[in-house]
Amino acid sequence: METTNIANGGSFQAILRAHAQWMHQESGEGRCILDGATLNGMNLTGVDLHAAIIRGATLLDAELSTAKFSRAIIDGADFQRALLGGADFSEARMSGSDLGFSWMAEAVLADAQIRNTSFRKSNLRGARFQGSLLESCKFLGATLSAACLNHTRITLCDFSECDFSEAQFVRAQIEGSRFHAANGPDANFSNCRLKGCDFARTDLARARFVRADLTGSQLERARLRDADLREAQLASVILCRADLAGARFGGALLFAADLRGADLTGAREMTSQQLTQARTDDTTLLPNGSRGPYRRLSRAERPASR
Repeated sequence: METTNIANGGSFQAILRAHAQWMHQESGEGRCILDGATLNGMNLTGVDLHAAIIRGATLLDAELSTAKFSRAIIDGADFQRALLGGADFSEARMSGSDLGFSWMAEAVLADAQIRNTSFRKSNLRGARFQGSLLESCKFLGATLSAACLNHTRITLCDFSECDFSEAQFVRAQIEGSRFHAANGPDANFSNCRLKGCDFARTDLARARFVRADLTGSQLERARLRDADLREAQLASVILCRADLAGARFGGALLFAADLRGADLTGAREMTSQQLTQARTDDTTLLPNGSRGPYRRLSRAERPASR
């Protein structure tokens, strides 16, 4: 099948017209291939590149608000500092690309497959990733506040120092990923599988982990004040020196969970069995405000009455 390639020297508007015709026919000539193209700083607001092939292209500082990249194949492209607010990447396949410092508020990346791509310090506020696959991607310092990542599959990604406050990760499967020193108050990880993840020093105040599986994860010095951990799988999870004041633990599994140095002051719905099975020491602050280690029949699992 013949394709249109900007590297051949044709005008970009002609390429877009040919691509629009190709999309309408869904066969024949005209599919847009941007192979090694340079489109830095261009105003391409609302451009329709559905199912286009973008390979090794450079779009630094480009204006691409509300652009359509759905089902596009994007490989080795450079979108640094591009304006991509409201852009549609649904069902796109993206790899080895750089979207660092870009503006992607309200962008749609649902059901996309994204590998080895950087979103460093990008603004993804309110972006929608539901159902997407994220592998070995970097979100260092990015803004993901109020983003939707429900039902995503996330492997070996780095969210360190990013802001994911109020983000939704319901039923996501997250493995081997870092959230170190990130900001995530009011985030929702309910029914999420979080295997071998690093939440050390992360702010998770009021976050929800209802029925979440955190097997092999560590939350050392994390701030989980008033978090909801009901029915969570916390066996062998590292929670040492975490702030768990006021957190809810109804039905949570805490066998061998490391609570040494943790602050459990006012923690709710804890049982004697949970604290007996967990690891506490004389630096642990128990729910009633007393110091550990926890002793059976001490009733220290009950918050002090106000």
